[in-house]
Amino acid sequence: MSRAPLHNFAGRSALVLHRSEGPGREIASRCDRLGIRARMLRGDVTAEDMAEIDMVILDIDTGDDGQLPWAPGQAPVPVIGLVGSESPGRLTWALAQEVDAYLPLSALGNLFSALVIAHETFAQKAERRRREARAAERNAGRLDVIRAVLALRKANGDEAVALKQLRAMAMVERISLEEAARRILSEGHAARTARR
Repeated sequence: MSRAPLHNFAGRSALVLHRSEGPGREIASRCDRLGIRARMLRGDVTAEDMAEIDMVILDIDTGDDGQLPWAPGQAPVPVIGLVGSESPGRLTWALAQEVDAYLPLSALGNLFSALVIAHETFAQKAERRRREARAAERNAGRLDVIRAVLALRKANGDEAVALKQLRAMAMVERISLEEAARRILSEGHAARTARR
């Protein structure tokens, strides 16, 4: 079951990165109508600028990697890209930045839609990264599981019994099989060290 996208942005804050004052003010005004506190910035963004910011609205026509305090594709908040010229180079840059939603400068009246899309896209990317990190951790732990089974087998001589012991420990402790294996390996290492 999918969750409903965020529809109320009142009380949130946005950093508007646009080198031209006119469009920047218009975006800030539209943000204000939605209850969003918008702060304009024409130059490079610092980590301090990002404190207490919930979203970034970025002019992709003038944006560059050096302007942003994060690596491409690693924005800490949803990013809405303002599209003006639609040049291939600028769009390629925005795609590399993994901008969450796009808003043509000629359609600023659609800011609310862009905000909803950006926040939902950002949440989906974060969930995908969490799943990938969990999968990578499980994959990395497979070798630990094999080592733990081999260590337990030394005590009782049977791999099937050793695997059952490992599974039982994971179930009782309510931890993953990989974490149980790491504990067994750590305890075995501590026991060997104590005997020396």
